[in-house]
Amino acid sequence: MHRIDATGLSRRALLGTASAFAASLSGVLPMEGSEPRITTPPYNTLSFEEEIALGRKFAQEYEKDVELIRNPLIGPYLDDIVRRLGKNSQRPDWPYRIQTVNSAVINASAIPGGFLYVQRGMLEFVDDENELVGALAHEMGHVVARHTTNQLMLTFLARNLYETVKKNILLNNSVISGIIEQLGGPVVLLAQLKYSRENESEADLLGFYEMLRAGWNPIGLMNFFERIRGREGNRSPLDVMLSDHPSSAGRIDEIKKEIDSVKVTAPVRMDTLKFRALKSALRLMPPAPKPAHQE
Repeated sequence: MHRIDATGLSRRALLGTASAFAASLSGVLPMEGSEPRITTPPYNTLSFEEEIALGRKFAQEYEKDVELIRNPLIGPYLDDIVRRLGKNSQRPDWPYRIQTVNSAVINASAIPGGFLYVQRGMLEFVDDENELVGALAHEMGHVVARHTTNQLMLTFLARNLYETVKKNILLNNSVISGIIEQLGGPVVLLAQLKYSRENESEADLLGFYEMLRAGWNPIGLMNFFERIRGREGNRSPLDVMLSDHPSSAGRIDEIKKEIDSVKVTAPVRMDTLKFRALKSALRLMPPAPKPAHQE
């Protein structure tokens, strides 16, 4: 795979862009360029507190159905990345957190209110820290844009469950859990929520600017999609990210245009100590389980 670096790009241009927005990071506004301005469709009427509550309840159900990895070399490192990206997103006040699922699938998932899950297969797939941050920043873009929440609310509307969800979302009862199970359970429900091409493009650009503000080079996002493109001609049933996402070529072109427009000079962080520790920890574990239909 051809690796793209940032050699020769203008530092002065980046500093000028960064200084213009440094004062707004406590409530991040879109940067100049093509960073999307987040809008919420009228059918999603969840408040800040309601969306976080939905995320917590969804996470509780999801974590009953998957095997999580608890490792001191993996969890704190990923948490730090996600918190930094979240702080530099357009929704800096959400309680961002990430968990690792012990699965060979190459994918990650975003649920309402700042909750993210990354499959172990994704951590084994990426080749350096900048690619890892690019993958997580893209998923963070879905969270920030409320893509999953919007689709869940549409699902509730279609099943005449919207008002029931709204009435019970802040209550300490099992109604929301029952609705999630009624709709097939959290894993199935997440798998059925498909992002549109517009959603994917929006998440790409939101992730790009989150990386830029947080001090990572967004070239990592492009390199991540370059790596995915290298697998698109020989897809495996395990590679969920390849099967439910649009082709990478056009997305790579858009990221290249954005890089050119802001003249990125932030360092490309590759073989960092924490990234090496993460990879070592993964190698010491037994192989990740494959999906049941692949056994």
